[in-house]
Amino acid sequence: MIIHDGVYGDEEIRERVLIDLINSRAVQRLKKISQQGIPKEYLRRPFFSRYEHSLGVMILLRRLGANIKEQIAGLIHDVSHTAFSHVTELLFGDPRKDDFQDKNHLKVIESSDIPEILSKNGFDYKDFIELEKYTLLEREIPHLCADRFDYTIREIFMEEGKEKTNYFMEGMLNFNGSMAFNSYEIAMSFALSFLKYQVYHWGSDEGKIKYKVFAEILNLAIQKGIISIDDLWKDDEHVLNILWMSRDEEVISRFELLGKGSVSNMKKYHKNLPKKFRHIDPLVVEDGKTFVLSEISDDFKKLLNIEKERSMKLNFSPNNTLQ
Repeated sequence: MIIHDGVYGDEEIRERVLIDLINSRAVQRLKKISQQGIPKEYLRRPFFSRYEHSLGVMILLRRLGANIKEQIAGLIHDVSHTAFSHVTELLFGDPRKDDFQDKNHLKVIESSDIPEILSKNGFDYKDFIELEKYTLLEREIPHLCADRFDYTIREIFMEEGKEKTNYFMEGMLNFNGSMAFNSYEIAMSFALSFLKYQVYHWGSDEGKIKYKVFAEILNLAIQKGIISIDDLWKDDEHVLNILWMSRDEEVISRFELLGKGSVSNMKKYHKNLPKKFRHIDPLVVEDGKTFVLSEISDDFKKLLNIEKERSMKLNFSPNNTLQ
């Protein structure tokens, strides 16, 4: 199997377990799950699916020399997402943690076709539940990891081009099971790019407001019986079709707010917004020595503190209306 990926180029997959998992219902479903949560019609930024991201993470892990188990973990790490990804944190979880998916990872895998595929290929699905043991794949913020690197590099690729993407990929390395950069300059540039996307995309006022509005659409539809919670375990397209076919005036009016309302108007409509400050403080390896970026750059450390304070200005109030 040849995977044609815009970011990483062509990747040949020969391992039967990976081919079978890529073709599984659980992984194929991710083609219709938005990485960004909000449907692409309402985004003013690059759009890609959880499927593209999951394959990208697997390819990146291969490039970093990860073993087959970690590659499997990378490929299936997002199969437990509901439709619209982290938007549902505003319904069921805590958007400051984004851990609703993690809490359901075991249940979703056990109810999928993944255990049978893994067993047929000599693997136990229970080895892929605790993702934190795969240290190239997953690390707590602010560490760099394959998951965090891939979704960032995809936005960089789609907005800034291949040259900058290659610059970062050529500077990454596997340092004793952790992702790192091989120079201070590349580490600083990537950390600043990540921070830029946090400020202007993931953690922007517009982004937070649209998450809240869309979560209210889903919540309203559930309360009215238009959709069920089970529908959210299918995919974005399935849920959107039901919402539009309902012709419910309240639902449609909120879609209009999402699509046409100015950010200033939507700010007046929402007093409390979810906030999560994401940043990376990557490991740098130079001349056989290792550093954490903020330990060798006071300017970067100060910038992180400024942006964290700015992002937390609004009072947070969890929604949790379905609990």
